[in-house]
Amino acid sequence: MNYLSFEPEDFATDAFFCSWVLHPTSETEQFWLDWLRDHPSKARDIELARQMVLLASSDESEVPGSETIDRIWQGIEDGKNRKTIIFTNRMLWVKAAAAVVLLLLAFGGYFYRQGQNRTYRTAFGESRRVLLPDGSLVTLNANSKLRVADRWGRRTEREVWLEGEAFFSVSKLKKAGRSVKFTVHTHDLNVEVRGTEFNVNTRQDQTRVVLSEGLVHLRLNDLPEKEIRMKPGDLVDFSRNRKELRIRHLPDASPVYSWKNNRWTLNDASLAEIAVLIQETYGVTVIIEADSLRQQTVNGIVPTDNMGDLLSALESILPVTITHQERRVTIRGRPD
Repeated sequence: MNYLSFEPEDFATDAFFCSWVLHPTSETEQFWLDWLRDHPSKARDIELARQMVLLASSDESEVPGSETIDRIWQGIEDGKNRKTIIFTNRMLWVKAAAAVVLLLLAFGGYFYRQGQNRTYRTAFGESRRVLLPDGSLVTLNANSKLRVADRWGRRTEREVWLEGEAFFSVSKLKKAGRSVKFTVHTHDLNVEVRGTEFNVNTRQDQTRVVLSEGLVHLRLNDLPEKEIRMKPGDLVDFSRNRKELRIRHLPDASPVYSWKNNRWTLNDASLAEIAVLIQETYGVTVIIEADSLRQQTVNGIVPTDNMGDLLSALESILPVTITHQERRVTIRGRPD
């Protein structure tokens, strides 16, 4: 299928595209995110088409009625009459929704129905990539939650709230010739950018920000007037509860966010630190039986697609035996 020639209404009536929007699988998600990475200029068309499909499927039990149509037409400038249309065929409704959304764009309105109170969550052992309406891509780590601001696209600022860990690839956006700020809110601080790539981790009673490329401004919640400007490779740790702020530069920051490629890059990581990562990622309790093992260090790359492969990799690197029963992982020293 030559999707490059598709307009938004073409995507909205394509069965494979609709399947991804309404019932995403790992395969369809991989296909469309890879396709968007290869064709970033189509990000806006894809998002419009997504909203058309979501709008058309807003009520599975019946075709949307006149009240829904009226609400859509409210965004058109004064002088435009509202339409009352009843559709008996859902595909006709999809095409009508496409036409209405495009009209709204033409008259300066941006209809983003699903952006209101939209929250994305991942379970233990699961990661997920989320495409935001502006074309920004968020990779959400396991056991994390991302909430998108109400009325996204009608505000002068793009805002999200994060619990857990995520890697952000933020698209530059302008309105009326001015750059639109993108802000990530955490319990400790706010990360403010215009267009850049960075990792945010809010676990272990702190917020850690690592900048991959671009420019980031941090504002502490307790000291909003204090601004920290980050450059690529900078790492900032801050805990509001412990009142600790640490800033350092990493020669290579990529190991920090290697998790988004289903692996951990471990550089002198202690077994105690790895145990915490396993607990946070997979939701299990990790017991290290001997204190002498806790400071054993690991260097190398281990897979994180599933916990079984990860534990096997650790057993091959360290002189330990690892057993996994239900929600408990036990690490013992290997007999000589």
